Amino acid sequence: LKVNNAVLKLSPVDNNPSALYFTVHGGAQDVTLLRITSPSVLRSEMHDTVTDPKTGMLTMTPIERLKIPADSKVEFKRGGKHVMLWGVNLIARRLEKIEVDFIFSTGDRIRVTAPIEKIGAEDAGHAGH
Repeated sequence: LKVNNAVLKLSPVDNNPSALYFTVHGGAQDVTLLRITSPSVLRSEMHDTVTDPKTGMLTMTPIERLKIPADSKVEFKRGGKHVMLWGVNLIARRLEKIEVDFIFSTGDRIRVTAPIEKIGAEDAGHAGH
């Protein structure tokens, strides 16, 4: 069980959420990702981006917990699953990195340091999606 390729896309607007992307690699047994936290944020929420079959519009739905199958990987990426982080503190912003804790049903807790990248023109309109 491991987490890699984590990156935080920092929103240029303080009150708007930033988006965390990463990959979770399952271990020898199925586990459930229960929560993602950071001492450097006020709030975090897991979401998935889905297309409404009636309207074709993209919407975000909360993910309360997520099964990570054994020996597989689950990607959190733009346009799909992602974590929204509100209130990224000034220390993390100045250091351009953030510590994030991934908490699993097995009791495993994995801490990852993710670089912070400012949202660029290619990301505009996609923070959190």
